[in-house]
Amino acid sequence: MTDRTGAEAAGAGSYRSGPQGVAMRALVEHTQMCEQCTDDVQQCATGRALVRTLRETARG
Repeated sequence: MTDRTGAEAAGAGSYRSGPQGVAMRALVEHTQMCEQCTDDVQQCATGRALVRTLRETARG
């Protein structure tokens, strides 16, 4: 049995590589500097597009 800590324990380990990783990193980077996303992601076209992309890559 392996010990899981940090992001893997939270279930975010699947976002580390591939298209999901790119989408997740882009979303995190954008939301850190976007006031609209901090208030409400629905007000930001870029934030909405990144969330949509992340969902689509998760579906495969």
